[in-house]
Amino acid sequence: MINTTIAPATNLVDYAKGFAAYELWANKTIADWLKTKDAALLEAPVTSSFGSVKETLKHMWSTSAWWTKNLRGEHPSLTFGPLECRESVAEVLEGIVKQAEELMELVSAMTAEQLEQAYPVTIPFTGDFNLPAYEMLSQITHHTTYHRGQVVTMGRHLGFTDAPMTDYMFYLLVGEKRY
Repeated sequence: MINTTIAPATNLVDYAKGFAAYELWANKTIADWLKTKDAALLEAPVTSSFGSVKETLKHMWSTSAWWTKNLRGEHPSLTFGPLECRESVAEVLEGIVKQAEELMELVSAMTAEQLEQAYPVTIPFTGDFNLPAYEMLSQITHHTTYHRGQVVTMGRHLGFTDAPMTDYMFYLLVGEKRY
């Protein structure tokens, strides 16, 4: 039995770094697991939000990159359409980890004032709004958590029975801390 007290974050910066570290750990964990699978299976059609595990991972990667650009204040445009995924499975797996590393680097350099600052965001079906950086970070981590769950379910349909635990509480208790 684990008998652990989780130390609370004492400020917004530590809390944000913790979430960015979780994002990196969870994406690395899922990527390492998927690297043990046949790449052809990760491109096989599976009924879900996206047509395959690879396409779901590509969506995670590109969406996280878009939100990260917003976190930098770049105000990128967002377009909807068919998901293009010309990268190999290995490149997509590397991409989700590198994107999480980029996010961790960015968040680690931010001050509390920068995390509280609202940045303009435009989503075509929602409109224009201003969103604090810490809320964007929350969006990134929740969005990828949602899709990692889909990847695990898609994996079950493909016969994978050994999915790793990437739950946030598991990370807090036994995950590899990176900050």
